[in-house]
Amino acid sequence: MKIKVSIIRFLCLLLCLTCSIGAYAQAGRTITGSIVDETDMPLPGANVILMKDKKMVKGTSTGINGDFKIDVVFSEDEKLSLVFSYMGSKTQTIKLTNENIRKPFNIQLMPDEAMLEEVVIVEDGYARLPRKDMVGSFTTVKADDIMMPAYQSVDQMLQGKIAGMSVVNTSARVGASPKITIRGTSTILGNTSPLWVVDGVIQEDPLSIDISAALTSDMKELIGNQISWLNPQDIDNITVLKDASATAIYGSKASNGVIVITTKKGTPGRISVNYNANVSVRQRPTYELYDFMNSYERIQFSKEAYEAGVRYQQEPLPQIYTYEGLMSMFNKRMINENEFSYYLQRLETVNTDWFDLLTRNAVSNNHNLSVSGGTDKYTYNASLGYQVNNGYEIGNSNDQITTRLSINSNINEKLSISAQLNGSIRNSDGYSGVNPYSYAMNTSRAIPAYNEDGTPAYYSRYYTYTYNTQLGGHNQYAYNVFNEMENSHSLNQGTSFNASANVSYKILDWLTYQGTVSMAINGNKSESYNGEKTAQVEQLYRGFPYGTEKAGSDKYNAALMPYGGVLKQANSLSVSYSTSHRLAFSKEFNENHRLNAMLGMEVRSSKGSSEGNTVWGYVPERGEILVSPTLPENFKPLGSDVSIGWGALSQLYNGGWSKTSTLTNYLSFYATVAYSLMNRYVFNMNVRSDASNRFGQDVNKQFDPTWSFGASWKMAQEPFIMDNVPWLDQFNIRATYGVQGNVVNSLSPEMIVRYQGLHQGYNEYYLTISSLPNNQLKWERTKSTNIGLDIALYGITMNLEYYHRRSNAIIRQDIAQEYGMASMPLNGGMITNQGVEFTLNYTPIRTNDFAWTIGINAGKNWNRSETDDRTAKADELTHVDFLSGNSDRPLKQGYPLSAFWSYEYMELDGQNGYPIFNHATYDDVQGNASVDPTTFLVYSGQQEPDFSGGLNTRIRWKNFNLGMDFAASFGASKRLPNPYSTFTYGKMPDIYSNLSKELNDRWKQPGDEEYTTIPALYTSVRDLYNLNLPNGLYDNIYSMWAQSDVRVADASFLRCTQISLSYNVPQKICKKIGLARISVSANINNLFVIASKDWKGYDPELGNSIQPKMYSIGVGIGL
Repeated sequence: MKIKVSIIRFLCLLLCLTCSIGAYAQAGRTITGSIVDETDMPLPGANVILMKDKKMVKGTSTGINGDFKIDVVFSEDEKLSLVFSYMGSKTQTIKLTNENIRKPFNIQLMPDEAMLEEVVIVEDGYARLPRKDMVGSFTTVKADDIMMPAYQSVDQMLQGKIAGMSVVNTSARVGASPKITIRGTSTILGNTSPLWVVDGVIQEDPLSIDISAALTSDMKELIGNQISWLNPQDIDNITVLKDASATAIYGSKASNGVIVITTKKGTPGRISVNYNANVSVRQRPTYELYDFMNSYERIQFSKEAYEAGVRYQQEPLPQIYTYEGLMSMFNKRMINENEFSYYLQRLETVNTDWFDLLTRNAVSNNHNLSVSGGTDKYTYNASLGYQVNNGYEIGNSNDQITTRLSINSNINEKLSISAQLNGSIRNSDGYSGVNPYSYAMNTSRAIPAYNEDGTPAYYSRYYTYTYNTQLGGHNQYAYNVFNEMENSHSLNQGTSFNASANVSYKILDWLTYQGTVSMAINGNKSESYNGEKTAQVEQLYRGFPYGTEKAGSDKYNAALMPYGGVLKQANSLSVSYSTSHRLAFSKEFNENHRLNAMLGMEVRSSKGSSEGNTVWGYVPERGEILVSPTLPENFKPLGSDVSIGWGALSQLYNGGWSKTSTLTNYLSFYATVAYSLMNRYVFNMNVRSDASNRFGQDVNKQFDPTWSFGASWKMAQEPFIMDNVPWLDQFNIRATYGVQGNVVNSLSPEMIVRYQGLHQGYNEYYLTISSLPNNQLKWERTKSTNIGLDIALYGITMNLEYYHRRSNAIIRQDIAQEYGMASMPLNGGMITNQGVEFTLNYTPIRTNDFAWTIGINAGKNWNRSETDDRTAKADELTHVDFLSGNSDRPLKQGYPLSAFWSYEYMELDGQNGYPIFNHATYDDVQGNASVDPTTFLVYSGQQEPDFSGGLNTRIRWKNFNLGMDFAASFGASKRLPNPYSTFTYGKMPDIYSNLSKELNDRWKQPGDEEYTTIPALYTSVRDLYNLNLPNGLYDNIYSMWAQSDVRVADASFLRCTQISLSYNVPQKICKKIGLARISVSANINNLFVIASKDWKGYDPELGNSIQPKMYSIGVGIGL
């Protein structure tokens, strides 16, 4: 018995030992590692799946820094493997061995171009659909691929990035917004800019500002556009919707295209803190970049012109600051010959560098701090941005503070809620009545900025003071640009607050309710001030230099405002609300049928108000006080009795104060359907109907339906293609047709009247009619056809698009005289745009250590007007409209809206050097006012480019990344700057103006006409100045020459928009110092421009200035 018990105990012990050994052999382990992309950046949300015998055991995902860990019970006998995958990347599978499980896994996933079609989700602002189920024309770019740290707003970064989208810079000033058009211009009186949508919320048009309330004309540009409030660092991606199928869901505002911005969201995982900083320098302009005369050349030109017999516009003022002034002083025996020679030598050698005095190498910086994280239940992303952007003009600066909070919460399996809050404050500073850059460009270098003792030089100029007719046009004021800058300013402050909330409730597995509510508040406060010491106040309100007249003197009594300056203010506020409700249907029926549909409604309301005010007698430097202008009873004009009414305050009742308000409401219903058959045949349909109070009270006229239909055939997915052409990854043929809409907010079918106050003749209130009622006025509509082809093979992806758009635009047309008005807005202006677009992306080399990618995009658009205004009798077109190119009216059928014409230059007269033109003569002609101007003018092209494109390339070597971006623009023509622009009536140029060196190549003697087209100076005693035209009008020979075809130049250019170099510190080093990432970067913007030599240093895109080079360095840190 005891033996049996012992045997049993032994067997039990042996069994326990065996189990212990087995348990040890299958001990649990925790495998750790990290996953990065092809640029060594962490991939949060990547999948890590443990597989056993090709069956899933468990899985996890990476955190915000790409880290993961997974518990594994490992045995050599079992076939275990880890599968690493991420959306749009090639999946990696690694078999687990006893060796590799002991070390962390460092996985790098490479992109899978062919897979992107299947997995990428596109957000159009209303819905999130797989890219494979969309047939419309759209382009999506990642914010990281277009980021330019030196720029403040994302719209400035889009030049040369997207086929079919033209981005034209309008100003070199910091904060100015470019002009963006998508697939040409389809409206004349309406806004030509695309619709901006941020996180599904439509951004209202920028607030209008009464430009009379700000003395600087480009203040309007500094207000920015619809998305100036948005920090580019908060953007995740941008999708540009182009054709009717992609944009019809936006109805009446989609005719110009739609730009959808999706901001960054939080990612589940531990808290991630990221800080990015950038410092940039804008290079100041120099005279080496332009073709201007130096001081010696300027004096020599004045001498030659004087000796040639060119007459002065008026008698030069005696002064030592100009050659003409010295001559006057010498002729009047105010200085002797030695003094004349001394001062003349100073003027010839002073060579004042106005650019050095009035511009700067401007240093700007921006900082962005973001915090993100969350769990499976909720995520968050918060950011704070601060930007200081200084322009190269002294005094031109812009700063902005942005804040953002995004929260997403999954309450349960059915209900999820998200909210976004955005706020920004934007300040712009400048001067009023003086532009430092423009002054430096246009002022002679022979004029000294300072006297020999170092005091500022005030040079004298003539002016006319309305209330001193004794002096007429011979009043004198002393001007110094530094004085004007010191005693004036212009300010603009823009504030923005945006809030939106989204709710999603899954009613059924295939049916979801989605709701959105949003509010946006945008305000602008602008002011401009001209102080009592400025020349502008002296000329308009005082009539004598500040502080030079005693109270009671004749000039003092003739001053409207002896003391104090002028302050002009304009405040605008816009408040908009919107709410939308949608039912989304998404279901797959076996493997062959997939249906996505949506039915929704939207209500939007926008209320805007603006107020402008002018204050006279303002003195800020003395405690922000007001001093009284001259009382009407004390006012005594010199030379004649002139009624002044309320004196300086008269302007208060003539535009000095204004207040306006507008209210716009929209009600919309829409539906979308996307159906896929066998993953090869896809059909899309969109329909929307908008109603607005802008189109009156008639319900039948308020609603405007827009719709689209499209289909695509994924030929590469056909079995016969897959079997026989395996290298063809993608071959999609797409076609869409639809109707897009556009609402012109400035027009209404209702009668619009303006109250005018009291009529003096009747002592009764009266009003004037601004617009007659027109119950037939309809929304502008664009019929759009699009055919697309998508190809992917051997790592190359290509896209080719053809489109045709025909728009029924609103234009002003003649009406019968008995209506009391000559014209009114009517439908009927037909405009066509057709074009082709091409996009190519190729990665010729991609390894773990080296990759090279190339992106090319190009778009060609043919814009034509099918109607013209040449038959209009009211406000009849003249040759001047054709010379300037009137974009507000269709000039000639069959030509672009931006077309312009020129006088036809023949040659210079060999006897006198004056220009000769076809269809112009000195002889009297029996002119015909109704003659078509294009019969004696020649077509010179269009002012806007018809081709735009870009080349973008990236090279990665280990942790280094080199990027180069180029933008191209072709097809535009512009007039060259006119070197004779200040030669009024052919007489001596303005003695203070800068002159082009082109004038040194002018005709001077017979025979010069063989090698120059620059006319001679006007010295004729005969009347050879004006030429008669076939329409009975006349023009002077210098104006005609400046507007002739010989002065038209090709405005095409190729610009290097950015070269960037960045370095990502290896993850191993970052982890050792407790950081998730460290990156450093360097960028150069606007490095060079290749353009026609005719521009002589000017940037053809801007016409009369240049885009400054910008150098920047940055650092990024992640915790």
